[in-house]
Amino acid sequence: MLNITRARALAGTAALVAAPRIVRAQTLEKIRFGGVPTDDMTGVYYAIKTGMYQKAGLDVEVIPTSSGTVATTAVVAGSYEMGKGSLIASLAAHLHDLPLVVVSNGSIWDPKVPYNFGLVAADSTIKTGADLNGKIGATSALNDLNQLCIEAWVDKNGGDSKTMKWVEIPNSASGAALADHRIDVCALQEPQLSAELASGRVRKLAPVYSAVSEHFVFGVFFANKDWATKNPDAVKRWVRTTYEATAYTNAHHAETVAMMSDITKIPAAIISKMARVENATSATSDPGLMQPLIDASAKYKFIPRTFPAKELMFAG
Repeated sequence: MLNITRARALAGTAALVAAPRIVRAQTLEKIRFGGVPTDDMTGVYYAIKTGMYQKAGLDVEVIPTSSGTVATTAVVAGSYEMGKGSLIASLAAHLHDLPLVVVSNGSIWDPKVPYNFGLVAADSTIKTGADLNGKIGATSALNDLNQLCIEAWVDKNGGDSKTMKWVEIPNSASGAALADHRIDVCALQEPQLSAELASGRVRKLAPVYSAVSEHFVFGVFFANKDWATKNPDAVKRWVRTTYEATAYTNAHHAETVAMMSDITKIPAAIISKMARVENATSATSDPGLMQPLIDASAKYKFIPRTFPAKELMFAG
């Protein structure tokens, strides 16, 4: 009590002048972040858990979504400031002049890290692209990344993707739909991929992402354009902190097993053995890594035209 009294006596009016400065220093920039809680969010969750965002002056709250498309729509609408999702949804938003900007690369496909696989029922006879002619594929959102990659794989392996039919099914229900033969093919990423394979009701068909390219960005982090334009420093701090966290988690997978098991509700035993996606860091932030998917999306008419990847990036 003595210290407080002395401070008041000595500081006087100066304390009133300094007070607003102290309040501002302690105020955190709120960022509501929407995205599917999959392994490509590990760096984000780690930065929250360890207080890295807080140290950067950010209060980041993750709101789980059912798909990247849902997250993209919510960020465009301004319901959330930022989000994570498939690059394809961001391409469509860009070409429709919607208020969305990509702030950083996210997940990177590398066939050495089979983070995603096309799947069929365990008793399915499907082996080639031709075997999928006229068959039913499922995705969590129509015209998304998994649909594009499966179609590209079908065409490169003797089939005709134009003959396929597509339905929307949540990723969590895809395994059961395959086992019941209500659909013929889908693609899942970790940790749902390993969980479904462990069930024994599905089997791997092919690493369908490689049909687009052997190395490309397929997931991105984005922001509402109006918010980002008004808060460029917050965006920069978020990107810098996320890249720093991701550089660590990419190299220390064992340390995030329990955290991601708790978040995804997938057993730790599965997460500890599964392929952990390569998440982008400052060393892999080249916008050019998005170009293969942009070009493939235009080829398959998921977007009306191709364009240089750098057009997507936030310039603030």
